[in-house]
Amino acid sequence: MQKSNARIQVLLQNYFNNLNTETENEELWSHIITSHNDQELMQLFPDAFSDEMDVPENALDATKKQTILNYIYNHHLLQASHQPKTLRLLPKLAAIAAAVALIISGVWFYAGNPVANRNSKIANQNDIKPGKNTATITLPGGSSVQLSDAKSGVVIDASKITYSDGSTLEGDTSSPGLLNGMTTITTPRGGTYQVVLPDGTKVFLNADSKLEFPGKFLGGERRVKLTGEAYFVVVHNSKMPFKVESTGQTVEDIGTEFNINAYADEHSTKTTLVEGSAKVNEVILKPNQQSSLNGTGIKVENVDTELFIAWKNNQFVFEQDDIRYIMRMISRWYNVEIVYLGELPVTTFSGSVSRFANVSEVLRPLESTGQVKFKIEGTKILVSR
Repeated sequence: MQKSNARIQVLLQNYFNNLNTETENEELWSHIITSHNDQELMQLFPDAFSDEMDVPENALDATKKQTILNYIYNHHLLQASHQPKTLRLLPKLAAIAAAVALIISGVWFYAGNPVANRNSKIANQNDIKPGKNTATITLPGGSSVQLSDAKSGVVIDASKITYSDGSTLEGDTSSPGLLNGMTTITTPRGGTYQVVLPDGTKVFLNADSKLEFPGKFLGGERRVKLTGEAYFVVVHNSKMPFKVESTGQTVEDIGTEFNINAYADEHSTKTTLVEGSAKVNEVILKPNQQSSLNGTGIKVENVDTELFIAWKNNQFVFEQDDIRYIMRMISRWYNVEIVYLGELPVTTFSGSVSRFANVSEVLRPLESTGQVKFKIEGTKILVSR
């Protein structure tokens, strides 16, 4: 046993410093998954830390040791995923040692005493596939065209609509004057699409969203209306400012890339500025700032913009988010109903996962924390503790 413990200790030390080979990580994993004594394993942690990690004496209580063991388990589980983009609990950490440092310093968030769920299996009768490119465009006269899910976007000008690759739409969308009036592009739950407006501004629409715009911008401004969520890359024109109306606010471009989240089921309307400058009602935003509008007014704070535009890059990213917020994102993208059973975890979760993954691959790392359980029934996801 002592020889075995010494070997595990070496593997742990190399693991914490990212020095193990793939074979050695598998050997460590085999020791962990076959062990029937978590306490014995956790006793090896302090001596496994290198001097460079600078772990203070007596810094590890039982809960933090258990969290580190959970992290090792989860990290292995996620690395074993066959998805093109690897699931990660901490997407910005370059080394496992940094994750351990977070746990030791208390920056790792959890509730109570987390217990690794080593047999995590999402109970399901059928898995649910992710969303896709799909949208409907409604013309001023009221006629609608279902856009191809084999295409990613459309280009609008004053006389015609084409797909972004230059191909034509089915139906009559090229008659002169056809777009004189307001046109609407709508994505369903489980859908996303891109649109290039007549001025060249590019808009990425998230699921369950709607954008209303004129076929031709006239007068002293370019005004559109958004419901849901969209990312805007605006072609700046100081003589004709670009304005986006959404719930309770108007965002004015001053040479800008920004994201607006205006879903009705969220607690506030959030505008996140990536580049340039923008005015939200009367408040000026600078890059890496976000405004939150609710019934009490507008609050502005500095944020990591990557967290809020990850959806545009086909990723879910959550950082210290509660389960209800996470499940709202999942509900919109997978077009599923969320049913909560009993008391919910009060812990927060951090991580990232590809939006191309089936829903079980999104739920599995959450369930593996031991804080929440899921069951898939048709188009419903049951959530319990």
